[in-house]
Amino acid sequence: MAPGESVAAAAAAGPLDRLFAGGLHGRLLVLGRPPERVLLQLEGWERVACVATLGADIRPGTVRAGPHHLPFTEAMFDNALLSAPLVQPRLVLRELRRVLAPAGLAVVGVKARRLWEGKEAGWRREPLALRLDEAMFEVLDWQVEQLPERHHVVLLAKLDGVRPVLVGEAEPAFVAAPAT
Repeated sequence: MAPGESVAAAAAAGPLDRLFAGGLHGRLLVLGRPPERVLLQLEGWERVACVATLGADIRPGTVRAGPHHLPFTEAMFDNALLSAPLVQPRLVLRELRRVLAPAGLAVVGVKARRLWEGKEAGWRREPLALRLDEAMFEVLDWQVEQLPERHHVVLLAKLDGVRPVLVGEAEPAFVAAPAT
């Protein structure tokens, strides 16, 4: 957060902005190909790994792997952006949880569907929220955006007993009282 910017303005930022705010010098995983409208801020990170799902077109510097078998050790990444289809959501979210560090943050972007659309169109909010809860993720922010189609864009925190502190926010319990 820039000096003088209010906490309210930081909270009003979207999930992607909040994921990338202050995240430099950390380790970032990009799983899947983000929609063209999403501008990734890849400069300044200590480590960036881009993983293309099997069958997807691959860019230079991208590793090809299945989203349910990532070729990384446990707790390797501080932040993650998941835009791969959730074909096997339990396996994909389990792998995402495995490679995220304690207090890790992730943004999941999946195609949204309306009640009248067929099952192939994407995810409704309730079933997706259930899958995220089962995978032990806490939802910090949830928006539906046009990317160019409707997508759920969800900011998640890994539930592991360590709570992430987003840039610009601090709970009063974390602020030390001045010594007298």
